[in-house]
Amino acid sequence: MALASQIGSLFRNLVRKRQVDQQLDEEVRSCVQILADEKMAEGMTAPEARRAAQAEIGGIDQVKQSVRDRRAGSGIESLWQDVRFGTRQLLRSPGFTVTALLTLALSIGANTAIFSIVNVLMLKSLPYPHPERMGTIYTRFTGRGASDERHNINGEQWELLRDNVPALISAVSGGTPGVNLEAGSAVRYVADGRVSAHYFDVLGIQPMLGRTFTEDEDRPHGPPAVILGNGLWRTLFSSDAAILGKPIRLKGEPFTVIGVLPPDAITPANADLYTALQPSRNGEGSGTNFDAFTRLRDSATWQEADAEINRAWTTREHRYEKSDDPNATVSYHSVPLQGGQAAELRPQALALMLAAGFILLIACANLAGLTLVRMMRRSAEVATRMALGASRWHCAGFSFSSPSIFFLSPMCPSMGAS
Repeated sequence: MALASQIGSLFRNLVRKRQVDQQLDEEVRSCVQILADEKMAEGMTAPEARRAAQAEIGGIDQVKQSVRDRRAGSGIESLWQDVRFGTRQLLRSPGFTVTALLTLALSIGANTAIFSIVNVLMLKSLPYPHPERMGTIYTRFTGRGASDERHNINGEQWELLRDNVPALISAVSGGTPGVNLEAGSAVRYVADGRVSAHYFDVLGIQPMLGRTFTEDEDRPHGPPAVILGNGLWRTLFSSDAAILGKPIRLKGEPFTVIGVLPPDAITPANADLYTALQPSRNGEGSGTNFDAFTRLRDSATWQEADAEINRAWTTREHRYEKSDDPNATVSYHSVPLQGGQAAELRPQALALMLAAGFILLIACANLAGLTLVRMMRRSAEVATRMALGASRWHCAGFSFSSPSIFFLSPMCPSMGAS
């Protein structure tokens, strides 16, 4: 009941403001008349009694304003008056207004753009289940020169990671080349994500139709298979579920469709379709051309994974790792996937964020100075408003009455109502 009464009062004060003001005026005048009658009964004349009654209550206008400030909806009404008055002030100085708005727009726009980049790289979680258990492999070099880290691996390292690190579910990708896709009479140039078996297991993505690649399909010269992205499946194949098991031609060779990804699937490769990488130590695998992706098993820890990686790889000759410095010390460790992907851009992103913040600070300081200079012209006006009964908050607070909406711009409610 109390809440309903408050809502009713708020509605009446805002929507039926004229009627409420008339009632208030009648009540105040009635109060003054009652006091005046009492004083006339004490022997005062009518004019003296009325002046004494008004002085006793503090003035008719002051009492009405005090009541308005305390009734429901007074804050909304005051804000609306401020907005109207501020808009008129802005329209009176179009040059200053445009300059201030452009300055703030450029500063805020730069901050928003930079923060969006920082948010994606360092703050926002990856769109995968349990992203904190996903990682990548880094090779660390410590030699006579500066230390260095690399996150690519070759075919030999991939085989050791796949077969000798049971603490991790591992996968690699080998790039996203463009290929020609032939499906019946339709031909389209698409992005082919070349990934190993368990790639989608590491990302936590399950096909909405069919299955992912098997280890046999991921071996050299294994059966050619393809998984379609949901967008390509809907546009080129008209969402035909019967496409599973049928062949399509990629680069002129037949591939069997074994699965279709769900519509919300997001992968680092961001391809239209995916084929088995079939990695080996020869050809592409003879160089450090594979990106490794790992997911920590439920019963394992990152320390166990690092120990298994170093134990599996320390028997190698490190011919790729030590090509620049044969005397370098080499170690291997896993890092969180998001941190690893953003490691190279982190210093630049933070520097840009600081620079954009300083730009916004300088812009706001300049606008504050200009606004305060303009407000000096209104000092006499503000003093008059306060003498008439306006509160210090309304006459020296934040409002929309100047070109800068972030800094001091005094106004009074009586001005806004004019």
